[in-house]
Amino acid sequence: MANSQLFIMLILLLILNLPGRGQLSIEDRDNIHRPFDIILQLYVQGTRFDYQALHEDSEDLQRLSEYIDTLETVNTVDLTRDDALAYWLNLYNAATLELILQNYPVTSIKDLGNLFRSAWKRKVVAVALHGELSLDEIEHDIIRRQFDDPRIHFALNCASIGCPPLQRRAYIGGTLDSQLDQAVKNTLRSEQWLNVTEKEIEVTKIFDWYKDDFRSSGGSVREFIARYRKDLRKILLEEQRKIDFMDYDWKLNRVEVD
Repeated sequence: MANSQLFIMLILLLILNLPGRGQLSIEDRDNIHRPFDIILQLYVQGTRFDYQALHEDSEDLQRLSEYIDTLETVNTVDLTRDDALAYWLNLYNAATLELILQNYPVTSIKDLGNLFRSAWKRKVVAVALHGELSLDEIEHDIIRRQFDDPRIHFALNCASIGCPPLQRRAYIGGTLDSQLDQAVKNTLRSEQWLNVTEKEIEVTKIFDWYKDDFRSSGGSVREFIARYRKDLRKILLEEQRKIDFMDYDWKLNRVEVD
């Protein structure tokens, strides 16, 4: 790093660690996510998101942009574990929505990449003490590495039909554990992500891509799924019943227009 860049980084660190700069009070740690909570309640419809309606509402577009701007100023070092994880989950989901909306209309998030850089490697936010970050960096370098909780794969939304759906409430530290459990349950109760047939168990390809994450937490993919589908536990744990991974649908998870 050049001397000038190092100097700028040192100044930034000093500024961000001054009392009251980038630091949240206990009350504000949940309240900061209220704007995103409003957006999710307005535009999440079942397993889809109404990009068209939000794209046409300048006030709510501004609300989303200002919310992300606010998150970028937060000193995440001062947050509790649950507050920090809620922060990163919301930032990822909000930044994904903004990326789609900045390029709307679009058929798939994959269309926003090219041969040299996928959509997930585009720098989408600039966070205090972290600098510019891509969606990949938020998910893999921060969330997966620092929090080691496979439930996050049901909380992060990649703007695709195949992805576990966005929940209708923003994540907050005070209720995060129950929110993550509910996100898993909401996903695995649908045949779109878990379907048991006479001969096999069809599951979302997320269980293939991140199988090591689920094994480290639940012992196996089967055990993890059975924890949230107790009604199917006996069937899920039958080793002779093959697990098959569904094709992943990368089309935009938009609300269908008649």
